[in-house]
Amino acid sequence: MMREQAVAIAESAREEKEVPPDARVESAELQYIELGEGEPEQPSPVRDVMVWLVRFGMPRGRWVELAVDDRRGKVVRVRRSR
Repeated sequence: MMREQAVAIAESAREEKEVPPDARVESAELQYIELGEGEPEQPSPVRDVMVWLVRFGMPRGRWVELAVDDRRGKVVRVRRSR
């Protein structure tokens, strides 16, 4: 998948993943992350997944980051600044 495709997938997931409408794409980086396969609060096996980390910037330095699986083309993780 190309960077533009990952950004388009992240943009289309904005509402579902609660990314504010005024947030703008700041970056998109291809890298591996560890992704758990079970319940988030329970120990579970992890696997390495190649993802595009698409970061949306907001006022006051806040951000939302969507991890788009490079192979499957789905958002597999959401992280937010505090």
